[in-house]
Amino acid sequence: MGFSPYEYDRKSYRESKRRRKQALRQSETGYIKPYRRSGRRKALIVAAAAVLVLAIATVPVCMHLFSPERTAAQRRRVTLSASERLRPVNKANPLQKTDVPPLAPFEKVKVHAAIADELEAMRQGAEQKNIRLTVTEGYISFDEQQKRYEKNLAPYLNSPDYTPVRAQAAAQRIVPEAGCCEAQTGLLVLFDVTDPRTKQFVERECVRYGFIQRFAENKEDITHMQQNPSAYRYVGKEDAEKMRAFDMCLEEYADYVASQHSATLE
Repeated sequence: MGFSPYEYDRKSYRESKRRRKQALRQSETGYIKPYRRSGRRKALIVAAAAVLVLAIATVPVCMHLFSPERTAAQRRRVTLSASERLRPVNKANPLQKTDVPPLAPFEKVKVHAAIADELEAMRQGAEQKNIRLTVTEGYISFDEQQKRYEKNLAPYLNSPDYTPVRAQAAAQRIVPEAGCCEAQTGLLVLFDVTDPRTKQFVERECVRYGFIQRFAENKEDITHMQQNPSAYRYVGKEDAEKMRAFDMCLEEYADYVASQHSATLE
C-alpha cells in the first residue's frame, strides 16, 4: 500500500490541534496534561475487558462455593467427642450460658451440626416405610430455656399445695431451668409421635441412627424427669446399641463408661 499525503496531512492536523490545546491550557493553568497515546488507552481497555470476563466466569464457581447447601454440608462435618455425646445435663452437671454448640438447620428447627445427617437418614428411612417423621423441637438457648422454666414454675408457686422448694422440684421434672436442659446441647430432639406408626418406628429404629429415648418411664427415679416419649438424645450408634442391650439410661451408661475407664487405669 502506497504513501498517502492526505493521511499524513490529517495526522499532522490532529497533532497540531492537540498541541494548540495544550498550549492554551498551559497559559490558563500553568499545567500541561500529559499526552497519552492511543495504544496505551487500548491496552487499558483490553485489560479492563479481560478482568470483567474473568469476574463473570468466576461467578458460578463462587455461587457454588458459598451456596447455603454447601456451607450447611460443611457445618455438618463437625465431629463429637465421647465426652460430648455421653454427657448427661442436669442440676448436678449443668451447662453454662456460653456453652453454645455449632448449629445446623433441620426442617424448621436447629440442631447440633454433627447430627443433622443422621436425622436426615432417619427421616428417609421412615419415608421408605411410608411414615412421616417430623422434628418439632431441637436446640434451645440458655435464655429461652429460663423463660420456659419460669413460665412453668409460676403455677406451682401460686398453688397453696406447694412450698417454694417443692414447687421448684416439681417444675424441674417437666421443664428444667436454664443450664439443666439437654436441648441446649443441640443433641436432644423432639419427634412428633402422635401417629402410632411413627412412635413405633422411632422406638424401634432410633438406635440404628445413634439415638436413644432420653426420658423413659421406668427411669424417672434416675433421670429426675417426667417420662417424655417424644424426646430422643443422640449418643452415637455404638453407644446407643449398648444402652439398649444393657437397658441403661444416659446417667447409668455414663457412670458405667467412667467405671470401665477407671478400671483400665488401675
